[in-house]
Amino acid sequence: MTKIAKIKTLDNAEEFVAILKDKDLLIYEDVQGSKVFVKWTGEKFIIKSKSIKNEPLNFIDLAVQKFYNQAYLYLHTLPDYITELMNTKWWFCFEYFPENDTQPAHIEYNRLPKNNLILTCIVKGNKYVYEYDELVEYSKLFNVEPLPVVFKGKLSPKQLEIIELYLNTKEADLKYIFDETNFAYFFYKILNPRIESSFLMEDEEFNDNLEKIVIKIDGKSKYSFEILNPLYKKMELTNNSEYVDTYSLILLRFLEYCQLIDVDKYKLGKITKEELYVEFICQLFNDYMDKNQKSIITWDFIIPSFFKEDKFKINLDLISNQETKNFIRSSEKIEYVFKCILGSFNKTKKKPVGVFNDITLENFNNFIDKLDIVIDRSLKINREYQLQKDDLKDFRDYFNLKYEVDAGGDMYPDVYGEFEEEGDKKKKKGKKLPDKKKGDDFGFDDEFDDFNPKKEEL
Repeated sequence: MTKIAKIKTLDNAEEFVAILKDKDLLIYEDVQGSKVFVKWTGEKFIIKSKSIKNEPLNFIDLAVQKFYNQAYLYLHTLPDYITELMNTKWWFCFEYFPENDTQPAHIEYNRLPKNNLILTCIVKGNKYVYEYDELVEYSKLFNVEPLPVVFKGKLSPKQLEIIELYLNTKEADLKYIFDETNFAYFFYKILNPRIESSFLMEDEEFNDNLEKIVIKIDGKSKYSFEILNPLYKKMELTNNSEYVDTYSLILLRFLEYCQLIDVDKYKLGKITKEELYVEFICQLFNDYMDKNQKSIITWDFIIPSFFKEDKFKINLDLISNQETKNFIRSSEKIEYVFKCILGSFNKTKKKPVGVFNDITLENFNNFIDKLDIVIDRSLKINREYQLQKDDLKDFRDYFNLKYEVDAGGDMYPDVYGEFEEEGDKKKKKGKKLPDKKKGDDFGFDDEFDDFNPKKEEL
């Protein structure tokens, strides 16, 4: 029997169909993009990736890669007359498709959604709400596409009969009995034969690798079912020990160099913690490359193939240090080394990985603590200096004097997302705010998750 997910007490298709009978249903195609949660505070958007429980994206996360550029820029350029209509207590859940990327997860599509976003639900308090009319209304407000609903209403006796028969049919017999092995085509034709293609497909094509359709009763999340495609093929991700060893060795070499320098000699000028961190790493990296550029270029290691895509490249627009930019542009290996360092030296780690041992881990965490002290000290000094400048400006304004001022701009939110992916599958993933000294697993977990977003159950 085709697997029915979510309700463990269901033993057979008859019981499942009996539950659906005479119920108002919302049935939709499960779309695999990269999940993001968005909230308007009244002043700016907060964006979280993958789960509402994660910390929001921040300057570091945006600098490490270009992946979220499209969503970040689009949302922050919405006009006031739109944001004024948004409830500041709600989270809006989207499936996000980066620019020119029709396969951010495991399924490839033929087209991108409008403005790269699909509004799939609204989180109100602790409840995930799938009220379709409301989703349509807010998708129009955001000017994006709504949840891809295939059917809304009560199923007919004939529809229920065919679904029950399908669920009772063995995988090997699907084509023989129904003369159809395309899961999406089969359910679209049963539920809504007027639809001529799967969502995000074109030219009357039905997705031949749709993972599942989701059924909700009366829009209530506690009554939720999934009918899984028995022929679904999940994209395999490469995550071998060689990548983990290379990653940890990159960190170890940089750490060994940093043990011999005086971190107090570096002068920092930014006024947010994340920008200070990036500024600090750039200066450290420049000195490191002055002495190690040749050895990095001649070092024989493999860069994971997906890191070579443009969306995973360093966001040079957020790197202000020109010397660092020159190093990054000079070699793909150097860019990868910088990416590993930038995404790893802002937080302490709990467990060794790759070539790290307990002693190395302790040295690593001690160095992170040193960086944190320098950054906090600079943060305090620079903010006090900025306040003094602001007071001076106000004083000059009072006397209506002309004076030069620094160019102002919007600051990125003081939040952070994951970067590393853990090589050992048994290790748990975790993530904390970058300014906390203790907090997430030392591993390779962010790297592959961010670069190959996976679906998560709501």
